[in-house]
Amino acid sequence: MNKFSLLLVVLVLISPSAKAGEIIESDKGTYVLLGRDRAPTDMFYRLSKTGEKWVMEGKEPGGSWKNISCDKGCDYKKTSDSEIKTYFPADWKANADIACIQNIAQAFCRYNPKGDLTKAGYVVIALVTGKPIPMFLRRVNEQ
Repeated sequence: MNKFSLLLVVLVLISPSAKAGEIIESDKGTYVLLGRDRAPTDMFYRLSKTGEKWVMEGKEPGGSWKNISCDKGCDYKKTSDSEIKTYFPADWKANADIACIQNIAQAFCRYNPKGDLTKAGYVVIALVTGKPIPMFLRRVNEQ
């Protein structure tokens, strides 16, 4: 692939038209769970895609990767705008573009400053606790 083609692909992936409202291929990767102080913990998540199906795996200290997508019939789906409104405070929605996928247990979300897909942050929202609980993530190299 020549430099021009590579540049064109990068521009398409980071442009606002690159589906700001959806989790996309470039969101695949490995993430470390951050503690309340925003310091990395020893818990990791890995988001991948098999065909059209999103898969979330987790890894604890010294452990191996395990699929943490829940049982059959619990596939990740695109989170609706109304669901996103219940997960994030109004000021987040006012200042950030947010995209999520979710199953019954958790939502995986990317947030960007409005109109800037080059600065992404990630969060997992625990949904089985009654009140959605955000847990911040940071993308890392493969663990």
